[in-house]
Amino acid sequence: MKIAIPQFGTQIAPCFEAAGTFWIAEVDKSNRVLSSQVVNLSGQEGLRRVRLLQMHKVGTLICNGIKGFYRDMLTASGVTVICNIGESFSTTLKKYLAGELTTHSCPPDEAFESCSISHNDLVDWAKNLFESHGYRVTPAPDKDHYLVDLVAKIECPCCHRTVKVAICCGAQTYRHSQEIQEFHHATPSGYHARVYICPSRPNIEECCREYGIELIDPDTKDIAGEPHSPDKLPILQGPVLNHEKASLATPKKTGKEIHTTQNNLQ
Repeated sequence: MKIAIPQFGTQIAPCFEAAGTFWIAEVDKSNRVLSSQVVNLSGQEGLRRVRLLQMHKVGTLICNGIKGFYRDMLTASGVTVICNIGESFSTTLKKYLAGELTTHSCPPDEAFESCSISHNDLVDWAKNLFESHGYRVTPAPDKDHYLVDLVAKIECPCCHRTVKVAICCGAQTYRHSQEIQEFHHATPSGYHARVYICPSRPNIEECCREYGIELIDPDTKDIAGEPHSPDKLPILQGPVLNHEKASLATPKKTGKEIHTTQNNLQ
């Protein structure tokens, strides 16, 4: 029998449809791995991923988030789907081979319809928004690219040092609270502010507040521009670490917030 696990580094990828690679292995009746390979799926949409698993004759998919449409399609074709697994890849594989992972009801999609903008369109929208307000916008470095789509930089109007903003566009996930949490943990240092761009809902707003991440709703933000004080940073409504004088808000500490020291930021 063959098993497949979507990967993100050493973790199970948060979303089946967005994972960059799949680990596919053949397992014998004694639950020993006979052979394995890593398949690159970058840019492949959901239906192609389903077909690829069928082509490799995968019998079990172990994943974290997965849209109900693809889960049902895989189940109908005879693939056992074990979902909602958020542990490390090695821990998950060890539990599976020991017979400790069982199928269970996956949670319903988290209002996917509310985020109907395609991921590429949302990234383009965010890039245009920040560039129209004077930011220099580039793709995220390789080490951050999975959870950080863009990096926006601008000179602070008060101290004239560079302000660095991490931007995550949330149109490609179905459990936003988990993506926001992982975005927070993936950017503990090196950024002065973090922005999550997604159509707003109460649970998304609450989660962003909890992790000190600014939420921008593309349905309400006017890309044409809005006036701002010349001594304040444009767009950003929340606190900006180490640039409080140029911020519109005062930083508030939370139990989960990780503060970056001045030595971490150049």
